[in-house]
Amino acid sequence: MYTYIADSAGVLTGPAELPVTPGLGIQVPSNAFQLAIELAQPAAGCVWVLVDGKPQQLADHRGTVYSAVTGAAEQHTELGELPEGLTTEQRPTADHSWTGSSWAFDASKQATNRLALSVSLCETVDAAADAARLKVAGDPLRATEYERAAIEAQAFKDAGYPAESVPRTVAAWAINSRTAEQAADSILAESAAYTEALYCLREVRLNGKEQVRAAMDAGNVELAQQITEQTIAKINTDIAGVGNNPS
Repeated sequence: MYTYIADSAGVLTGPAELPVTPGLGIQVPSNAFQLAIELAQPAAGCVWVLVDGKPQQLADHRGTVYSAVTGAAEQHTELGELPEGLTTEQRPTADHSWTGSSWAFDASKQATNRLALSVSLCETVDAAADAARLKVAGDPLRATEYERAAIEAQAFKDAGYPAESVPRTVAAWAINSRTAEQAADSILAESAAYTEALYCLREVRLNGKEQVRAAMDAGNVELAQQITEQTIAKINTDIAGVGNNPS
């Protein structure tokens, strides 16, 4: 008789020589099975298991397998042929589709993926610009406050800085030995910097997105990603030290 040991998945290994325990003889573990014949070496990719008490070879695809739909990796723990929708072949790129037996380049999928990436990169640029505006202006009510201050400061300047008629927003900034005229000019200078930052943000944002789309249309994904990074860096540089954003 030939003794085989089954692991937790039921895979047989052996034949095994069981040790003799002095005074007790051979101790047969509960996961040991005795067969009348010695099993041949299993075929490549297969293992021996007992099915209804009889040795049988089953495919062994345990480990990492891939979804035939998404290409995503997952862990497979069952013996036997893979269920439909799984494959042992890793998808070469996101632009490949499963044909039922292998991965094949799919021009339609590539076009869909590139369009999705183009949209995603442009949304990333928009998000960076939105965050930049928030850093410069602060919350919406503060932005309204700054706008009101700029309007009153401009009217005060246009009227010749009359000492008897200083707007409240200007008077609030006329502190620490700062005159009302100096306060108004400071408010207007800050407003001009803020407005210029907004112009720059719009120009950089729109130009960057257009370049991203052009690169993606040309199939140059790496360039499109570089343009996105450069555009975001330019946005952050342009708002440094403006409004509520520190230098």
